[in-house]
Amino acid sequence: MRFRQGRLHFQSFFFSSLIATLLSNHSLAESETETVSLTHIPVSFSLEATLEAVNQSTVSAQTQGRINAIHYDVNDVVEAGALLLTIEDTQQRASLAQAEAGLAQAIAQNEDAQIVLQRNQKLHQQGTLSQGKLDSSAAQAKSAAAMVTAAKAGVQQAREQLAYTQVRAPYAGLVKDRHVEIGELVAPGTPLMTGMSLAHVRAIADLPQRLAQRYESASQISVQIEDQTIQPDTVTLFPFADRKHHSVRLRANLPATETLLTQNTTLSARQLLPGNWARLIFTYDQRQAIVIPESAIIRRSHMAAVLLQQQERTVLRQVRLGNRLQGNPVQGNPIQSNIEVLSGLNEGDILFVDGYARLAEVSQNEQ
Repeated sequence: MRFRQGRLHFQSFFFSSLIATLLSNHSLAESETETVSLTHIPVSFSLEATLEAVNQSTVSAQTQGRINAIHYDVNDVVEAGALLLTIEDTQQRASLAQAEAGLAQAIAQNEDAQIVLQRNQKLHQQGTLSQGKLDSSAAQAKSAAAMVTAAKAGVQQAREQLAYTQVRAPYAGLVKDRHVEIGELVAPGTPLMTGMSLAHVRAIADLPQRLAQRYESASQISVQIEDQTIQPDTVTLFPFADRKHHSVRLRANLPATETLLTQNTTLSARQLLPGNWARLIFTYDQRQAIVIPESAIIRRSHMAAVLLQQQERTVLRQVRLGNRLQGNPVQGNPIQSNIEVLSGLNEGDILFVDGYARLAEVSQNEQ
């Protein structure tokens, strides 16, 4: 095996120790090559983002009374419709009983008014009752019917007030904060508990104004959590800028947490908790670059090189690497797990796709 000198300043131990390691670890199958070419890669901007729950809210009292019982506390997981706490309902039950009694009275008065109206209609037809008295009885019957409707509404309202004494979770989630204690008197509007749903989270980031102007669609946005890249379901760019920082808030709704955990086995539920950090990648342009499979890179300490085929020779060439790409380039279809080469390669170079395997193969052939 011949290595071209001059441009490369590798130390001699680089080759000997590397080859010795490879001979025992790589198969000697015929190496695959590809021709180096320019391709278009995305130009992106990375932002710090924060995860937050899509559904997070504070449950407030809708009736008056003292707290009788608290069934959940901070950090407890609750199901949708679970009974969070109860409020003393003595007053509400009394109001309901009063409303039901009023409804019964209104029904009785209405029945009596309707009977009187029917009797007066017959008397009027016989000519023994004046039109004025008939009109008066008709008005009384109409008023009695309206009183029944009002009484029914009162009963419904009283039942709702009684139901409000049992405060239930609007959705499944986690209790974030509790604002009351047993025995406290609450009134409508008093905060009781704050909770959030873990079923759906979103990433929040502030986009610089100069980049916000280049936002066009949700396909430009991706979210990185640990080593996983997630494409959001929907993206919302706020229609106004922050007056102090001159940035525009961007909100990326992620797929359902259950779906994310199923599709990304390396993700854990703790990594998706609201408040965690994430990275938001905004792709706003593309440029030409040389991109190669990461498997072609031979590394030793801080140095990197690739193996090229030049006629019948295998040549080692040092390269300077750029960033790993998030997904495939916009154009072309290179092998997954790609890396940009900033210098050391030219269009038309013939590259060995698996650098270590080729190095082991050539070393074996020379023995």
